[in-house]
Amino acid sequence: MTPIAIIQGTPTWVWVLLAFLLYRGIKAMQASTTPLSKLAIIPLIFAGMGISHLVSSPVVGWAAVAAWIVALGVGFTGGVFNASRSRFIADPMARTVMLPGSIVPLLLIAATFIAKFWIGIEMATVTNLSALAMYAVIDAAVSGVVAGMFAGRFFTYWKTMHALRASWA
Repeated sequence: MTPIAIIQGTPTWVWVLLAFLLYRGIKAMQASTTPLSKLAIIPLIFAGMGISHLVSSPVVGWAAVAAWIVALGVGFTGGVFNASRSRFIADPMARTVMLPGSIVPLLLIAATFIAKFWIGIEMATVTNLSALAMYAVIDAAVSGVVAGMFAGRFFTYWKTMHALRASWA
């Protein structure tokens, strides 16, 4: 399969999603103040995509589900660690978070897209059922780590805001 055929065979929604995610990743490189609710969008997208694939793919078995859950926990821990080390400021009155610019979200988005695109190509072209199952497990693990990373970052912001609101009450 040629690269041109792969690109032409990719559904339009994949390119639209990539454009949106890259836009969000580039915006994250600049310091900004963002409503907490808006920071939930990316974790929800990645978790939704992962769960959707686990539910809809006929080759996904318990090993892939287990890989997603374990990877989600690993990613969540990494996301909490990463966010805890950043210099964000939570404003509980405005329910916003002031974030320093970071390349981490863009790198996560790019690495995830590349990995999942490659895995998608492999899953679409492999003819061996055991290889297909292995790719399903790898796909689930990649999806879980990334969803966990973004969820861990969001949880850290939410937890800080919640603690500040409780201390003011």
